[in-house]
Amino acid sequence: MSPKADLLLLNARVLPLEPAQPRASAVAVKNGRIIAVGSTEDLAPLSSPTTRRRNCHGMTLIPGFHDAHCHILSLASRLAQPDCNPDKAPDIPALVSRISQQARRTSPGEWIRAYGYDESLLTELRHPTAADLDRAAPNHPVRLDHRTGHATVLNTAAMKLLDIHPNFQPPPHGVALRDEAGSPSGVFLEMTSEIGRMMRPFRREAEFEKDVRKANNLLLSKGITSIQDAGAGNGLEQWRTFRRLKNDGALTPRITMMTGLNHADAVNTQTLHNQPAQPRIGAVKVMVTSTTGALHPTSNELAEIAMHHNRQGRQLAFHAIEAEAVIAAAQAIAHARSAHPRQDPRHRIEHCAEAPPEILRLMKDSGATVVTQPGFVHHHGAKYLSAVDPGLLPHLYPLAGLTSHGIPWAAGSDAPVTPPDPLLHVQAAVTRQTSDGRAIGPNQAVSLVQALKAWTIEAARSTFQEEMLGSISPGKRADLVLLDGDPMQTPPEQIGNIKVAMTMIDGQVVWEA
Repeated sequence: MSPKADLLLLNARVLPLEPAQPRASAVAVKNGRIIAVGSTEDLAPLSSPTTRRRNCHGMTLIPGFHDAHCHILSLASRLAQPDCNPDKAPDIPALVSRISQQARRTSPGEWIRAYGYDESLLTELRHPTAADLDRAAPNHPVRLDHRTGHATVLNTAAMKLLDIHPNFQPPPHGVALRDEAGSPSGVFLEMTSEIGRMMRPFRREAEFEKDVRKANNLLLSKGITSIQDAGAGNGLEQWRTFRRLKNDGALTPRITMMTGLNHADAVNTQTLHNQPAQPRIGAVKVMVTSTTGALHPTSNELAEIAMHHNRQGRQLAFHAIEAEAVIAAAQAIAHARSAHPRQDPRHRIEHCAEAPPEILRLMKDSGATVVTQPGFVHHHGAKYLSAVDPGLLPHLYPLAGLTSHGIPWAAGSDAPVTPPDPLLHVQAAVTRQTSDGRAIGPNQAVSLVQALKAWTIEAARSTFQEEMLGSISPGKRADLVLLDGDPMQTPPEQIGNIKVAMTMIDGQVVWEA
């Protein structure tokens, strides 16, 4: 006898994103799992007097979106901060004015955090400095984050609190820009995680959790049911924070937490084996940068890192943006896999912004999985068109190239670098258009189904969860999203306008418009 459903979702346009499962109109759920997909008539025998029946009124039902690369705690803090993006603050006086307005609303001595500036788009074509922020808020410590997350500006009061003195030495991968006297100017490159740790004693937990709840509501309103936090500084403390937020109900989506390289041995999956299932421990995050003018870590160091963690059975996720970094990451992955060819570590390259065909071939041979950000074309396209070598533009975030080379790829928002809005990212992957409608590498556009899968089944696969998440098929968790429009019937340039009507996790409604 077939089990009776707890829930029947009826009169829907079901988009399963599962090759073996055709489109349908109804889904049956029991104990948080999908038990059947078909028509209302097909599923009628699964109904009982206690079964909940939900009429979807012809709206489109898809798998829950899975953000495969984001920074949720940073997103939470930014929702309460002054927005200094170029459209809000096109020059340094405007930026100073916005922070000054926040200072008037903030008690003297309390921290002010702002975000979103981009020196390449400011009229002055330079980073703001501590002196600029001192004019904005002379009686407050101030932190201003670059919109990419790769630079941070502190004012004099903030540097004093954090004990950043004239002889301060940054970590090997970071840079502290200096003024004419040789003292830190307030601009720090590739030091976001370090500065965050230095600021932690000043964090107010009640305000922090309030901000997390705002971020949680934003994620659910966009249909995001799973996230992978890619913080390079994540360790046991962050894992405990995520666990507390889950237990308190402040964070609803499923969470996989990457571990920073320096914390990987401390965050041992065996140690956490008997702990609650959420948050899961994911890949070890390895930052590969060339901010100092040289690759860090070096190619030899990356090979050693890859071998060490591969031997331990740990997945690696290499942050690599520039072509040089992507090549180094692919070579390290290939080196590690050659020693253990029968393993399936699914080592990842995060971002992979620059990848001409010769690099794609190297990546294919390495066996790497790519987690990239199609939405950057939409949100940062104007900057790319003005600053990137025209010869490289056709190979920027090369989605079609990844697909044609058979390289598995998934998508994420990198929030708060861009908003966590999967449908807008899907639109960008399909159209390759900037926010003002200009094309960037239209040869790298992919099909709508490919783009949707990158945010669902491929994102789940990137963290070994494809057996339970990512498509609408029997046996999988009932993480589902109801849309007020059908992406398959919507003009590509309007996909981002589709709204989420309802979000479910384990068959329970967690957000509704």
